[in-house]
Amino acid sequence: MTGSHAGVRAVLPGRRFGGAVMVVAALAGLVLMAVLVVLATAGTVWLVKVRPALEHDPDTRFWYAFAGLCVLLPAILITAVLDRWAGATLALLSAATWWWVNKAVARRMSLRADAAARNLAETERAALCSRHNTVLTRWSRYELDPAAAIDFPAMADVRVPETSALVKAVALAELLRRSSGAAPDGAPGYRAAVAGLEDAFRAAEDAALGASSR
Repeated sequence: MTGSHAGVRAVLPGRRFGGAVMVVAALAGLVLMAVLVVLATAGTVWLVKVRPALEHDPDTRFWYAFAGLCVLLPAILITAVLDRWAGATLALLSAATWWWVNKAVARRMSLRADAAARNLAETERAALCSRHNTVLTRWSRYELDPAAAIDFPAMADVRVPETSALVKAVALAELLRRSSGAAPDGAPGYRAAVAGLEDAFRAAEDAALGASSR
């Protein structure tokens, strides 16, 4: 009888050790599966949100989502068959990862779109300023060059209707150039003012050339 009790006592520590090893192995497997689910979900969301626009192929959105589901669904379903609570945990983890990554990617794409819009606006404004300065440089020649001032006096005579219109166009374009730098929506007005300035300069120049030829 004493021998049987001793045998039982000898077996119990071995069973406890074996049970602990199984628990640790199960937890390690769950952690590895959780890492797989998080990475697969994050990668799928990123691919679906970002790659189709870069590849200029909207059909890739479906294939990226399909490939991601082919990894996620078996991982979650197999885990749920073994332990429904572990499967539910992985499903919740995947949903939380999808929400967070989707939000992070959307914010990043919005920031990139805003930066691209600002760069485009700055490039457009620089081009408009160049056109504006070109007209001012061409007009200044009629004032700074004595020969041009003598040959085309109408370009400096505000009594001439076309020259008066040019002076007004210069003032308007300069006003909108200063305001367009502070207001994001000022570029359309400045664009129209520069186009009007170019038209006014051509009209004034044509009128001055016509007057000098008579």
